[in-house]
Amino acid sequence: MFYAAQHHWIRATLSFVLATFFRSNGVLLAGYLVWGLVVQPFIDRKQLSFFKMAYSIVLSACVAAPFIYHNYKAYRLFCNTPNKPQWCYRIPPSIYTHVQATYWDVGFLRYWTPAQIPNFVIAAPPLVLLIAFSVQHIKTYFLGFRTRFNGVKENDREENLFATPSITPYLIHSLAMCITFIFFSHTQIVLRLAAALPALYWAVGWLFVRRSPWAKIWIWWSVLWGLISLGLWTAFLPPA
Repeated sequence: MFYAAQHHWIRATLSFVLATFFRSNGVLLAGYLVWGLVVQPFIDRKQLSFFKMAYSIVLSACVAAPFIYHNYKAYRLFCNTPNKPQWCYRIPPSIYTHVQATYWDVGFLRYWTPAQIPNFVIAAPPLVLLIAFSVQHIKTYFLGFRTRFNGVKENDREENLFATPSITPYLIHSLAMCITFIFFSHTQIVLRLAAALPALYWAVGWLFVRRSPWAKIWIWWSVLWGLISLGLWTAFLPPA
């Protein structure tokens, strides 16, 4: 992300490729490349060049390559036999979705059961904060639902510390991750992955700038949960 912010596209791509080798959601990081090379110039009303659009496609393909390779390797290993597994007949034939659904019970709304209510509760603080901050930023400053800085009242200008469009791709990424956590995966993993999202720390700063009473509550929750989670993860209990 740092390299993408500095417009070092090759270094950013290499970093994202490594991330995708270890976690499939690294594919989403290609969005930072598309944003910097195509979307941001479009928003700034700069002329889009065919080279930059093609460049963003090539770099994004590189980021997705490890995920495609893992699935291709599995297809060659398991689907070139007489007794093919059922997932080999799906389009696309992805062993990743098969393993996630079969062994981890991952899928759309499959985690929405009464037994998982405690996991939704403990995952709620970072999810609510990330979604609230991301939606507020995108709605107010990116999509233009409110007057921008020059038209905002004086007592609202403190919020404009977070009005910079440079953080918009990070918040879109965070929002996409939150949607995935809530509807498609084990929701409590947000407690681990959110720590790697810059938006979480900006969101906490946003609470303090607004002088929200939730700011202190968040700090107390973070300290309390940090202590409790040490014991839970050591014993490999939920949300580990």
